[in-house]
Amino acid sequence: MHRVWRGSVAAGVIAFACAAALGLALFAWRDARGDERFDVVRWELTTLPNKWLYAAGGWLRGKPDAADVLARYFASDDRGGAAARARENDVEAVIEGRIDAVLRELGLGWPGPPLPGVLPPVDVELAESPRALVVSPRERIERVRVETLRADLDRAAAEAVERRAEGTPARRSALVVGTGGFATYPAVVDLGGSYRETVATAAHEWVHHYLALYPLGRAYLGDGDTATINETVADLLGDEVAARVIERWGEPAGEGDVPRLAEPASDVDARLRALRVEVDALLTAGAIEMAEARMEAERLELVERGARIRRLNQAYFAWYGTYAARADSVDPLGGQLRALRARAGSLARFAVLVRGVTTREQVAALLTRDELAGPR
Repeated sequence: MHRVWRGSVAAGVIAFACAAALGLALFAWRDARGDERFDVVRWELTTLPNKWLYAAGGWLRGKPDAADVLARYFASDDRGGAAARARENDVEAVIEGRIDAVLRELGLGWPGPPLPGVLPPVDVELAESPRALVVSPRERIERVRVETLRADLDRAAAEAVERRAEGTPARRSALVVGTGGFATYPAVVDLGGSYRETVATAAHEWVHHYLALYPLGRAYLGDGDTATINETVADLLGDEVAARVIERWGEPAGEGDVPRLAEPASDVDARLRALRVEVDALLTAGAIEMAEARMEAERLELVERGARIRRLNQAYFAWYGTYAARADSVDPLGGQLRALRARAGSLARFAVLVRGVTTREQVAALLTRDELAGPR
């Protein structure tokens, strides 16, 4: 027993020292950041040691009652409060374990020793997710710049960031948006979501970690098409893994109902799709002001019907258009990747097929392969 205890403590100390050393190295090399920027280095410095110490102390705590921990946490209206924070590590461990189990069942685990689990290991941190500044040209819809911002920016600060990014007079279109997660390691998963949303986001961010080992992930910061493929694959894979988790373990008892829009989501999606087509046509014709007026008029009508859209502009479509599997997307990549998933058969085979592509042409070429041609 004493030998086990000494070994566990030693492992914890070594892990902590490694995490601290990594954090100090990151700190030494970090870029100077403005006050609004999300500080990745600070995030890693505060998160990595906590995760390793929790893991090292697991044998002392014992295994928590998963159903009880999840029910208490997700029933809480104050996820930032002391009671919720006390359960946070346990909740993260339960979600990580469930996603890991499903990934291995679906064939996405490491094929054998010495790594019996999935690679990279599923690792999430429940926290306020960063916000993102998205910048697009006014004359076309294109995501030309994205910056990660602090999660606690208020509306006035967000609008000031947008004005600076747009310039005077406005030469660009900018938007500060909230995010549900962010693929640091551990991944940030926003603590305000339902259990279902939390699992889906955690699985989505793991897919980004997985793809980072392959061309599709390594080329993420290249052209916009690669980012669109990457995010769409993360949506498709993440949603399917999350659905398996929910199917196998169910949802926590007592979780509150998620508020619904006054306007059915399908109607909002249809209106946004139609608007995107109209705006693209106006911008192609050089009618920038008319396109912007149409977006604002439609935004006001959607808000009147219960949708929560603070700004609807070129940057809005540039951001959400990256997720081509969304119901409001007009990008054909969404349909192509859905078709590829269906024809691939298993989720693992789909992952293997798409992780090596970086262009639209390569996605289209996969669909013409003899073994994938036709419905399955």
